[in-house]
Amino acid sequence: MFVRLKGVEIYKTIGFKDIALIQGDTELSYQKTARLINRIRHQEEGGTPSRTLHECTEKEGENALSYIDTRARCILVENGFSEDGTCEDIKPEYNNEQPVIIPKVQVMSAIDKCCQDKDISVESILSNPVPYENPENSTRISIDDVNVKKQEEYRPGGIKSERGKRKYVHNTIAHISKNEVGKYVLNGHGIKNVLLFLIAFLFHNGLINDRIQFFTDGHKMLNDTILKCFGWYKNIGIILDWYHLEKKCKEQLSLALKGRFIRNEILDKLTPLLWYGLIDEAVFYLEEIDKDSIKQMKIIDKLIEYLRRNKPYIPCYAVRKELGLCNSSAIGEKMNDLVVSNRQKHNGMSWSKAGSVGLATITTLKRNKESDKWFETKGLNFKLAA
Repeated sequence: MFVRLKGVEIYKTIGFKDIALIQGDTELSYQKTARLINRIRHQEEGGTPSRTLHECTEKEGENALSYIDTRARCILVENGFSEDGTCEDIKPEYNNEQPVIIPKVQVMSAIDKCCQDKDISVESILSNPVPYENPENSTRISIDDVNVKKQEEYRPGGIKSERGKRKYVHNTIAHISKNEVGKYVLNGHGIKNVLLFLIAFLFHNGLINDRIQFFTDGHKMLNDTILKCFGWYKNIGIILDWYHLEKKCKEQLSLALKGRFIRNEILDKLTPLLWYGLIDEAVFYLEEIDKDSIKQMKIIDKLIEYLRRNKPYIPCYAVRKELGLCNSSAIGEKMNDLVVSNRQKHNGMSWSKAGSVGLATITTLKRNKESDKWFETKGLNFKLAA
């Protein structure tokens, strides 16, 4: 009736896991949670130690992530993929490159409003390659990495390894949402693993015929990995988050120009061009900056290269805002905070890979309201939920 235990290990009830893991470890340190659980159980002396909670959380998170991994690979195999996410049977519907977009009349009305009293032509906005997807036929995905400090390794005898460059544990968080259907959060160690979970999730929820719209911070490796993993599916798009685009320009121009007054003057002219998706005009403007105002030309060249490389991902943000479409990956950034940063990025904290990813997995179960089902059945719905 019961799983064999080792040593003095005790059986953890569903109630214990709910209080200790969900209400405790995801919000408080292991030491504070140990004091809380022992106080509730009137075992302040000789109660559950914090190390036991640590190991229990790590193991429970590892088991949940292993379940998701196994289930994802089974779903992929059922849909003509190999277990590593390679599509072996490319169906005709996967090659549909034409998304369901907002009606042209509505788009033209939004463009006309954006161009009023602006020295911007309608034709220049229409030339932007990023389509205006219909939210009812689109699934929004915000995905990003979040890093926490890695624990220093110890050699035999308890001696620390040589100090060098600080190492980090990488967690990848993906937030999936669809209008009037629901949302879900996936986490894992590394972009490829999470994208594998994501593909399986899309199939399992019947979202594979939607426009898959990604929102990212513009990191080249992230964008390239997304396009590689979804090479079998044509109806996807990537949009560069406006906040990160604006931030990148401010940082690079601060380094490249002679003083903040010159920088602010150039930003006042550059930012509207980017807001309206006029990348060619923005590049031309940067190339024409007076050389006497520049202290590091190579940084200007680097910024120009950045804009050209991300041109396919930079829409007309003004028109998208007028149409009520998303321009930001802010929800993904917020999930990074809620799932990882708020708990794992305090002063003095460092984590092992298993400890960090395990705790993040438990927090994800809590965010998805899947913890009760997991503790009771060792299974997950793996479905979008309101």
